[in-house]
Amino acid sequence: MSSSPPSRVRPLHLPTPGLSQQGQLPSRKPRPKRRKHTSRLKQLGMGVLCVAGGSLILTVLMALSERFNTLLLVSQAVANLIRGLSLLATGLLQLVALLTVALLALFALLLLVGGLTRLVRAIAGAISAKGPRPDGSKAPMQP
Repeated sequence: MSSSPPSRVRPLHLPTPGLSQQGQLPSRKPRPKRRKHTSRLKQLGMGVLCVAGGSLILTVLMALSERFNTLLLVSQAVANLIRGLSLLATGLLQLVALLTVALLALFALLLLVGGLTRLVRAIAGAISAKGPRPDGSKAPMQP
């Protein structure tokens, strides 16, 4: 007894994500957006802290300008910045010069190796052209 294939083949049905059993999108209830309300006392405390912090920083800055000559401090900062930029530019120029010299040296070495290779091939070709031929003739071979 051999089993025969079924006369009707049903296609494989895979569930689709997001769809319910009936093939419809599940109904969702809209959620009301809830905002966390901070208490008035917390808002008042944060406001007082921000005002106190800002006032303290401004007071320290005012005392700092009385102790130090602020204009001198700014001019020294600008001078140091300019000096640093000039040192950076000098360093970059020196680096470019060094790379240029290194590339020229590498190019010279490549030219020497290439030239020596061509000379050796030319001399080897001339020696092999002047040597005796296997057939006994002394005339150079024609290409």
